[in-house]
Formats: sequence, structure tokens, C-alpha cells
Amino acid sequence: MNSDEVQLIKKTWEIPVATPTDSGAAILMQLFTRYPSNLEKFPFRDVPLEELSGNSRFRAHAGRIIRVFDESIQVLGQDGDLQKLDEIWTKVATSHIPRQISKESYNQLKGIILEILTAACSLNEDQAAVWAKLLDHIYDIIFKAIDDDGNAK
Repeated sequence: MNSDEVQLIKKTWEIPVATPTDSGAAILMQLFTRYPSNLEKFPFRDVPLEELSGNSRFRAHAGRIIRVFDESIQVLGQDGDLQKLDEIWTKVATSHIPRQISKESYNQLKGIILEILTAACSLNEDQAAVWAKLLDHIYDIIFKAIDDDGNAK
């Protein structure tokens, strides 16, 4: 990513990271509402959808999602940022491989993330394209880890 793209990401990121748990919760709630089968892969799958927003396990997971993105966005523009991104997201992917999450589910999540970011940050088309570029890079890392493992679909 060039320096203008990095600055755009960092600037627009200030909005969702200001309320990390709520931002992560918005992403997960939209994912489970639109694609309910994804809830089965989470430790709070036994909690009814309408009760999730107040569930401590759900809120903790929601916050972790935003924290890993925040860690990623903080390294953008630093020396070795691509290697750091690779380390961050390979670790995330590897930790999720035992849950047998499909690439289709990951792609569903990717679409939801872009949708929520676009709405929350009032992204224009060019800004949304830069975020999509970052997510494409992150997803390349995740899918490589899944493919390298050989166990996930």
C-alpha cells in the first residue's frame, strides 16, 4: 500500500476503533443475522441471537476482532509492515483452523466487514476500494495458512 492509502486507512479506522467492542459486535451481529450457520463455529453458539449483544463471551470476542485489526493497522507504514501483517494474520488463521471454518464463511465475514466499515465511516467509493485492498491482502494470508495446513476447506 502506498503512503496515501495507509493514511486513509489509519484516519478512517479512528471511528470503529473508538468503540472496539461495539464495532466488533456490529460486525458479528450482521454476520449471524445474514448467515446464521456461522454462529455454530463460535463458543457462544448456545446463546439466542437476541441475547448475544449482552453476552460477555460474545462481547469479548467482538473486542478481540477489532484489536487484531487495530494491531494490523498500527503496523501499516512501518518498516517490515507486510511481514508483520503476515505474522499477525497467520497466527489468527492458524488458531481458527481447528474450528474448520470454510473459505465461504471467511468471505461472508469479509463482505460484512466492508459493509459495516463503509456505513460506520461513511466511506466513499475510493476509500472503500482501499479498505478492500487491505482486506484482500489479509485474506490472502489467511487462505494461504488454511491451504498450507491442508485440514480446512
